[in-house]
Amino acid sequence: MDTKNTNSILLPDLLSTCPFKPECNPAFELVSDAAEAWANSYGIPYKETTYNCSLAASLCMPHCNQSRLREICDLFVVLLLTDDILDSAPISKGADQSKQQLSTNMMESLQPAGSFKPLTPFAAALHDCWQRILINITPGCRERFLTHFRTSNEASLLQAANQKNHRIVPDLETYIRFRRDTSFGLVVLNCIEYSLELDSLDECWKNDTFKCFVDYAIDTFSWTNLLSYFLQQDIYSFNVEQSRGDYSLITILMHADPSLNIQQAIDRVGQMIIGRYADLQRVRSELISWGPKIDTQVETFVNGCTALIIGNAVWSFETPRYFGTKREEVKRTRRVTLLAPMQENLTKALSKQETNSNGNTTEDVSSQQTIHQDQSTFNSISNAKYMDKLLQPYDYLKSLPGKNIRTKLIHALNYWFRTSEEKLIIIDDIIDKLHNASLLIDDIEDGSSIRRGASAAHTIYGIPLTINTAELVCFLTMQTAFKLDHPRVGSVLVDHLVELHKGQGLDIWWRENHICPTEDEYCQMITGKSGGLFHLAIELLRLFSPLQSDMKKNELINDLCQALTFLFQIRDDYCNLISEEYTQNKSYCEDITEGKYSFPVIHAINTHPDDTRLSDILKQHTDNIDVKREAVKLLHEFGSIEYTRNICLALANKCYELIDKLEGNIYLGMIINQLAAIFQVPAENKME
Repeated sequence: MDTKNTNSILLPDLLSTCPFKPECNPAFELVSDAAEAWANSYGIPYKETTYNCSLAASLCMPHCNQSRLREICDLFVVLLLTDDILDSAPISKGADQSKQQLSTNMMESLQPAGSFKPLTPFAAALHDCWQRILINITPGCRERFLTHFRTSNEASLLQAANQKNHRIVPDLETYIRFRRDTSFGLVVLNCIEYSLELDSLDECWKNDTFKCFVDYAIDTFSWTNLLSYFLQQDIYSFNVEQSRGDYSLITILMHADPSLNIQQAIDRVGQMIIGRYADLQRVRSELISWGPKIDTQVETFVNGCTALIIGNAVWSFETPRYFGTKREEVKRTRRVTLLAPMQENLTKALSKQETNSNGNTTEDVSSQQTIHQDQSTFNSISNAKYMDKLLQPYDYLKSLPGKNIRTKLIHALNYWFRTSEEKLIIIDDIIDKLHNASLLIDDIEDGSSIRRGASAAHTIYGIPLTINTAELVCFLTMQTAFKLDHPRVGSVLVDHLVELHKGQGLDIWWRENHICPTEDEYCQMITGKSGGLFHLAIELLRLFSPLQSDMKKNELINDLCQALTFLFQIRDDYCNLISEEYTQNKSYCEDITEGKYSFPVIHAINTHPDDTRLSDILKQHTDNIDVKREAVKLLHEFGSIEYTRNICLALANKCYELIDKLEGNIYLGMIINQLAAIFQVPAENKME
């Protein structure tokens, strides 16, 4: 895919990767009708917006009663419409004054009944809604709501001023902190507290771990842009916001790393969100006890936050706010057509000189960076026009939907290392690039014509360019690794790449010379070929972990990584032979066509050395389905399929045991459950 010339992007799969279950409040229809009538009574005839807000509130707060759902729905209607008005106002001195006046009047509306004078129907409606909320809201929740509303209001106005004045684009950490305010995230969580009738959380809001959970919850739903007050500049609203020229999390990442194109930046945001899923699970388990009554309310609040997160994700595809009439197609394909040609415009915008707060011109050093670190004669190749051509096979492969299991694993493993978000993103990017580069080569070496249900890259772009692209990506990955700024990164990276290629080479040598290895030899090969990237990820996370090294814990994590390596590869061998999904994404029994000595084949040949039928079929490299079915039949007859299944079950159980010894990891346990589902692991063996 030529990312320079395309006008579409692929959204991350944040629905199936989310560990929380979606629900909808049963009072949705009743509340929606009542909210519409109420809005009309204030001269706010936005039926579609009212419906969308009612649906959002019902998906995000599925467990509150009808009365409180109605109040939250009314609140969302007013805030969302006000957001649209503020966003659509032109940038001018007069418009800025009007924004300030409107925001101030909205803030003033949040007071008891008395002398308040609304300047707009929205302020009058908000004042009415607030009077109903005041009847039942606790003093602590009321003060938190008012404080957080004021802070978020001011942050949003400041953001608008910064964008108008062309201030320097903030770094990632600054943006994340600022985003928590501009998203009105704390206000939304106060709404959860109120909607669930919680009255004992005052002390909890002062606790650092509780506040950390709150921050991560806000990051998760605000990054996916689904129900905050000012729904600006994140992943699902990017299509709307980019057409207005606003900076966003995506453009922040592209500004920090000019080598990223839009798709790569969006992929990175998706990885950040998936990482926050794991962070939430971890911090949830670290919450202290305040006693039975408060603990029960904390659990209710936490469940309310997770309902909000998945509700937001579901709502983004149910409302026409972002994807219009194509939302069902977008939900199915995750493919979005941009409102305007973006890559060139964004690159130009991010490369311009910026103006600081004093009005002085400052050169944006990051925009001067190139993919090549030196100023050699080859520097012209770093021009985006040429790089896009050179990376076409890689970008094409990245555009094909995958399971992103390695990203999930890295974020799950970081549960124990707690490497910073900044380093985690780079490590994830390194592993992702190396993995996809290896797939480009694998498909050539194995003669595969299908990858992820589509044509393999080399069948479209040719073998020479695809090989060169894969090698180029590996070297680009080394440049990415330099950003980690650690003296051991280079040696760790090269050592694991050497082991990976040695393992891959041995696997090919056995195949080409028709030599069947023993199970032990095969497992040694897997350690290098399949375990190379797993162990590389572990080593990089360990290098940047702020936690003190624990020898026993490190040994257990290494053992777990090894068990995961064997489970991944042997499970893949199993699925290649019996999985319908694998057949759809690759082809029927592709390993047989390849002539590969996979784990079931090794067992069959070594346990029946006098029967040459299976070996003879492998030597044919046949595409004949009937012949391949005969090979699978032999594997069943020899007990090799069942033997492989039992080995995988034992490996899954070993992973569970090691996780238990490491004092648990909910997110990693979910991944193991997903991997083991094809073996129908009994419930008692699964990790809840």
